[in-house]
Amino acid sequence: MAEITAVLTPPEAALFSRFSLSDQQHSYAVFRTLQLAGHTQPELQTAALLHDVGKTRAPLSVWERSLIVLAQKVAPGKTAVWGQGAAQGWRRPFVVKAQHPDWGAEMAQEAGSQPLVVALIRRHQDKLLATAVSSEDNLLRLLQWADDQN
Repeated sequence: MAEITAVLTPPEAALFSRFSLSDQQHSYAVFRTLQLAGHTQPELQTAALLHDVGKTRAPLSVWERSLIVLAQKVAPGKTAVWGQGAAQGWRRPFVVKAQHPDWGAEMAQEAGSQPLVVALIRRHQDKLLATAVSSEDNLLRLLQWADDQN
């Protein structure tokens, strides 16, 4: 935790503490993957630790997470449609999957995170074009790469 609290502000650390232990481990693994690859930009590290914090608004069970993975393989086009609306009923896991980046960005902004951190959290599931070359896009590619490793 000392390594995490050295990166996060107290309000951001409070967000991190909302994660389940397994989600804390995932976020820390994303952070460490970046760190070990030499990517120590502070906003990128903060985004790595908080990229999934929006999921804490509506935590998913193991079976709901499994349902998302299965549905993405069987009916990938449908999961985006099912992800619209309120996180209720059978669509709940798909809504959480689709909307947690925006929820997390809102939470990070309310916690006083830097604008770049908020943007990286909001965009962490975006599909990037190969031609996207802004500094934010480059950091986003790194965050997605590390997230995919974990």
